[in-house]
Amino acid sequence: MQWAEALHVQWCAAGCDPAAFWSHTIRGVFRVLRGAGLARRRAYTDTLLAAWNGARASATELRDLVDEVSQADGPRKQLPPQALAAALSSMANKLGAISMAEYRARVWGRK
Repeated sequence: MQWAEALHVQWCAAGCDPAAFWSHTIRGVFRVLRGAGLARRRAYTDTLLAAWNGARASATELRDLVDEVSQADGPRKQLPPQALAAALSSMANKLGAISMAEYRARVWGRK
């Protein structure tokens, strides 16, 4: 595979319009790919942070959040404490509990 084809494949994998690839300079292509990489990393970090906060949230905090969200759609049935505890336990088992220092080290490579 030649370099132009390989670069075009990377362009398409980043979610860019395949036809627009040919209207950019090499510098412009690399700039767009760098931006797509930063956007992907930001989305990953946001998702990881939301999962970490969800795993660390107490039952009371989650109950308050569910109440706030459910008020927008109307009244909802409250989860029994046993079901909420089981959901939190399952989430912690699947996500794994990590400290904030571990999270920073994994995401940013520092403590």
